[in-house]
Amino acid sequence: MKDSPTPDKNNASVPTPGRGPSPSFQELLHRFDEELARLDRSALTRRHYLTDLHRFAAWVEDAYHEPFSLPLITARDIAGYKSHLQTEKGLKPQTVNRKLAALSSFFRWAHQNRLLSEDPTARIKGVKETRTAPKALERTELNRLLRKAGEPRTADMEKRPWRDIAVVAVLLHTGLRVGELCALQRSDVSLSDRKGTITVRSGKGRKYREVPLNADVRKALQDYLERRKESASEFLFLSQKGGALTPSAVWRIVKTIGKAAGVELSPHTLRHTFGTNLVRAGTDLVSVATLLGHESLNTTAIYTRPSRRHLAQEVQKLSTLGEEEA
Repeated sequence: MKDSPTPDKNNASVPTPGRGPSPSFQELLHRFDEELARLDRSALTRRHYLTDLHRFAAWVEDAYHEPFSLPLITARDIAGYKSHLQTEKGLKPQTVNRKLAALSSFFRWAHQNRLLSEDPTARIKGVKETRTAPKALERTELNRLLRKAGEPRTADMEKRPWRDIAVVAVLLHTGLRVGELCALQRSDVSLSDRKGTITVRSGKGRKYREVPLNADVRKALQDYLERRKESASEFLFLSQKGGALTPSAVWRIVKTIGKAAGVELSPHTLRHTFGTNLVRAGTDLVSVATLLGHESLNTTAIYTRPSRRHLAQEVQKLSTLGEEEA
């Protein structure tokens, strides 16, 4: 590969401390994945981390024309890969930092388990980001979405997509993560005419929280539960076969409704819309963090930053093109 970093041959004789022959890379990834599962990382996070590690190993092999060997990896290799992601791949800072986080997590684990004499990522800094608020639905987009989600797709009321409407309503009005929504059981929902709550028992970091339900989501859930088919499953949202709804199915539901409404939509967008609307309504950050299940207020603070659309609107105010001369 052009401009590839030069391997640090001084490290070539470093043994795998206390472990004998180095395990195969696939075996290491399997053990690392087990550690991520033990730490309660989501299935999506684990999949992303393993994909990023595979791509790093492929880049190393292409750069050095030799099989990937864990003990040979140095800080120069990590820095070279970071440069490759920025300059050759042209990835955004947030994406580069996510990939570096995967490498850092893996090599820190390898060092702690005496598979490496030192962590090559320890002194590698991430790319500075100019962060804006995450994408959230504007009022007109939200209105189109709600109108389309509630439209009957058939004259037969029993065949209306009550489950899909409820899924969108819960994501939009509670800010639950996809994994949290799929893990909900029927007993986790408490409903009455005037109030209701959803109990999240398997939140990120295994945190427990209760999220109050407004009138809109209570109505959507009541409509769904009245027509929910009988099943031995205790899960709240059921697949067509009667089992628990999967994250991939939730993504398809949200994408389908979004496409029908002419809105670019994902479950993350609905979660971010919930957080953004809370902040715009004047809700304090501690309350927003509690509702979203954030561990740090720094995470919640992203909702106080201007959005890309807002910044574009502010810059447009300075344009004189098209203005009539006085």
